[in-house]
Amino acid sequence: MERVSPSSKLPIGSLLPKFSLKDCSGDLISSEALIGSKGLLVVFSCNHCPYVKGSETMLIEIARKYSAEGLTTIAINSNDAVQYPDDSFAKMQEKSQALNLPYRYLHDETQAVAKLFDAACTPECYLFDSSAKLVYHGAINDNQKDPGGVKTRHLTLAVEQLLAEKPIAPSYVHPFGCSIKWK
Repeated sequence: MERVSPSSKLPIGSLLPKFSLKDCSGDLISSEALIGSKGLLVVFSCNHCPYVKGSETMLIEIARKYSAEGLTTIAINSNDAVQYPDDSFAKMQEKSQALNLPYRYLHDETQAVAKLFDAACTPECYLFDSSAKLVYHGAINDNQKDPGGVKTRHLTLAVEQLLAEKPIAPSYVHPFGCSIKWK
Protein backbone atom coordinates (compact mmCIF):
# COMPACT_ATOMS: atom_id res chain seq x y z
CA MET A 1 0.00 0.00 0.00
CA GLU A 2 1.33 3.43 -0.86
CA ARG A 3 0.10 6.56 0.81
CA VAL A 4 -0.43 9.31 -1.74
CA SER A 5 -0.09 12.29 0.58
CA PRO A 6 1.48 13.21 3.91
CA SER A 7 -0.47 12.45 7.05
CA SER A 8 -2.93 15.11 8.10
CA LYS A 9 -3.15 13.44 11.51
CA LEU A 10 0.62 13.60 12.19
CA PRO A 11 2.09 16.29 9.89
CA ILE A 12 5.74 17.35 9.87
CA GLY A 13 6.40 19.34 13.05
CA SER A 14 4.06 17.21 15.19
CA LEU A 15 5.23 16.07 18.60
CA LEU A 16 5.98 12.41 19.23
CA PRO A 17 2.74 10.72 20.31
CA LYS A 18 2.80 9.36 23.87
CA PHE A 19 2.66 5.59 24.19
CA SER A 20 3.91 2.62 26.16
CA LEU A 21 4.54 -0.74 24.51
CA LYS A 22 6.17 -4.03 25.42
CA ASP A 23 9.50 -4.86 23.78
CA CYS A 24 10.72 -8.37 22.92
CA SER A 25 12.22 -8.73 26.41
CA GLY A 26 8.80 -8.12 27.93
CA ASP A 27 9.77 -4.68 29.28
CA LEU A 28 7.21 -1.88 29.04
CA ILE A 29 8.84 1.00 27.14
CA SER A 30 7.54 4.57 27.29
CA SER A 31 7.89 6.94 24.35
CA GLU A 32 9.21 9.68 26.67
CA ALA A 33 12.22 7.48 27.53
CA LEU A 34 13.14 6.84 23.91
CA ILE A 35 14.32 10.19 22.54
CA GLY A 36 18.07 10.07 22.02
CA SER A 37 20.32 13.09 22.35
CA LYS A 38 19.87 13.70 18.60
CA GLY A 39 16.46 12.16 18.05
CA LEU A 40 14.31 9.08 17.57
CA LEU A 41 13.57 6.94 14.54
CA VAL A 42 10.27 5.03 14.73
CA VAL A 43 9.69 2.40 12.04
CA PHE A 44 6.45 0.49 11.67
CA SER A 45 7.57 -2.98 10.74
CA CYS A 46 6.61 -6.65 10.95
CA ASN A 47 8.03 -10.09 10.25
CA HIS A 48 6.32 -11.28 7.08
CA CYS A 49 6.31 -8.29 4.68
CA PRO A 50 8.65 -8.63 1.67
CA TYR A 51 9.25 -4.85 1.72
CA VAL A 52 10.43 -5.06 5.33
CA LYS A 53 12.61 -8.07 4.51
CA GLY A 54 14.09 -6.25 1.51
CA SER A 55 14.99 -3.11 3.48
CA GLU A 56 15.80 -4.60 6.90
CA THR A 57 19.56 -4.81 6.33
CA MET A 58 19.63 -1.09 5.50
CA LEU A 59 17.56 -0.25 8.59
CA ILE A 60 19.90 -2.32 10.79
CA GLU A 61 22.90 -0.49 9.28
CA ILE A 62 21.27 2.89 9.95
CA ALA A 63 20.48 1.95 13.56
CA ARG A 64 24.01 0.69 14.22
CA LYS A 65 25.78 3.57 12.48
CA TYR A 66 23.83 6.43 14.01
CA SER A 67 23.18 5.15 17.54
CA ALA A 68 26.70 6.23 18.50
CA GLU A 69 25.78 9.73 17.31
CA GLY A 70 22.72 9.95 19.57
CA LEU A 71 19.90 8.56 17.42
CA THR A 72 17.62 5.99 19.05
CA THR A 73 15.83 3.58 16.73
CA ILE A 74 12.77 1.43 17.46
CA ALA A 75 10.54 -0.78 15.34
CA ILE A 76 6.85 -1.30 16.09
CA ASN A 77 4.79 -4.26 14.90
CA SER A 78 1.07 -3.43 14.84
CA ASN A 79 -0.14 -6.27 12.63
CA ASP A 80 -2.99 -8.59 13.62
CA ALA A 81 -1.18 -11.78 14.64
CA VAL A 82 -4.38 -13.84 14.42
CA GLN A 83 -4.56 -13.27 10.65
CA TYR A 84 -0.77 -13.21 10.29
CA PRO A 85 0.80 -15.67 12.78
CA ASP A 86 4.32 -14.80 11.56
CA ASP A 87 3.78 -11.41 13.22
CA SER A 88 3.01 -12.84 16.68
CA PHE A 89 4.90 -11.67 19.74
CA ALA A 90 6.73 -15.02 19.98
CA LYS A 91 7.84 -14.71 16.33
CA MET A 92 8.93 -11.11 17.01
CA GLN A 93 11.12 -12.39 19.84
CA GLU A 94 12.62 -15.05 17.56
CA LYS A 95 13.36 -12.49 14.86
CA SER A 96 14.90 -10.01 17.30
CA GLN A 97 17.23 -12.68 18.63
CA ALA A 98 18.06 -14.30 15.26
CA LEU A 99 18.95 -10.97 13.63
CA ASN A 100 20.49 -9.51 16.81
CA LEU A 101 18.47 -6.37 16.17
CA PRO A 102 20.33 -3.24 17.35
CA TYR A 103 17.03 -1.59 18.28
CA ARG A 104 14.00 -2.41 20.37
CA TYR A 105 11.21 -4.21 18.57
CA LEU A 106 7.90 -3.21 20.19
CA HIS A 107 4.52 -4.93 20.06
CA ASP A 108 1.44 -2.79 19.39
CA GLU A 109 -1.08 -5.52 20.13
CA THR A 110 -4.08 -3.16 20.31
CA GLN A 111 -2.97 -1.22 17.19
CA ALA A 112 -3.58 2.02 19.11
CA VAL A 113 -0.05 3.32 18.46
CA ALA A 114 -0.29 2.75 14.70
CA LYS A 115 -3.51 4.77 14.79
CA LEU A 116 -1.84 7.57 16.80
CA PHE A 117 0.85 7.80 14.12
CA ASP A 118 -1.63 7.40 11.26
CA ALA A 119 0.65 4.61 10.01
CA ALA A 120 -0.55 2.76 6.94
CA CYS A 121 2.16 0.35 5.84
CA THR A 122 5.34 -1.55 6.64
CA PRO A 123 7.99 -0.29 6.59
CA GLU A 124 6.94 3.28 7.36
CA CYS A 125 9.43 5.64 9.02
CA TYR A 126 8.97 8.59 11.36
CA LEU A 127 12.09 10.58 12.31
CA PHE A 128 11.88 12.93 15.31
CA ASP A 129 14.49 15.48 16.39
CA SER A 130 15.83 15.83 19.94
CA SER A 131 12.82 18.02 20.81
CA ALA A 132 10.51 15.14 19.80
CA LYS A 133 9.25 16.98 16.70
CA LEU A 134 8.61 15.04 13.50
CA VAL A 135 11.11 16.05 10.82
CA TYR A 136 10.79 13.20 8.30
CA HIS A 137 8.05 10.75 7.38
CA GLY A 138 8.31 8.15 4.68
CA ALA A 139 10.27 5.41 2.99
CA ILE A 140 13.65 3.89 3.87
CA ASN A 141 14.75 3.96 0.22
CA ASP A 142 13.43 3.91 -3.33
CA ASN A 143 13.46 0.12 -3.76
CA GLN A 144 12.52 -1.52 -0.48
CA LYS A 145 11.89 -4.94 -2.01
CA ASP A 146 15.24 -5.20 -3.82
CA PRO A 147 18.29 -3.95 -1.88
CA GLY A 148 20.46 -4.29 -5.00
CA GLY A 149 18.25 -1.87 -6.91
CA VAL A 150 18.38 1.00 -4.41
CA LYS A 151 19.38 4.33 -5.94
CA THR A 152 18.22 6.75 -3.24
CA ARG A 153 18.53 6.16 0.50
CA HIS A 154 15.82 8.56 1.68
CA LEU A 155 16.06 7.71 5.37
CA THR A 156 19.87 7.86 5.49
CA LEU A 157 19.76 11.29 3.85
CA ALA A 158 17.18 12.53 6.39
CA VAL A 159 19.18 11.16 9.36
CA GLU A 160 22.40 12.74 8.09
CA GLN A 161 20.66 16.09 7.63
CA LEU A 162 19.21 15.83 11.15
CA LEU A 163 22.60 15.06 12.69
CA ALA A 164 24.20 17.92 10.74
CA GLU A 165 21.41 20.21 12.05
CA LYS A 166 20.30 21.02 8.51
CA PRO A 167 16.73 21.27 7.23
CA ILE A 168 15.37 17.88 6.16
CA ALA A 169 14.71 17.86 2.44
CA PRO A 170 12.61 16.16 1.42
CA SER A 171 10.75 15.86 4.71
CA TYR A 172 8.18 13.49 3.20
CA VAL A 173 8.72 10.61 0.78
CA HIS A 174 5.74 8.38 0.02
CA PRO A 175 6.04 5.26 2.19
CA PHE A 176 5.28 2.04 0.38
CA GLY A 177 5.05 -1.57 1.41
CA CYS A 178 2.48 -3.98 2.80
CA SER A 179 -0.56 -2.47 4.44
CA ILE A 180 -0.81 -2.75 8.20
CA LYS A 181 -2.98 -5.78 8.89
CA TRP A 182 -5.84 -4.29 10.89
CA LYS A 183 -8.04 -6.34 13.20
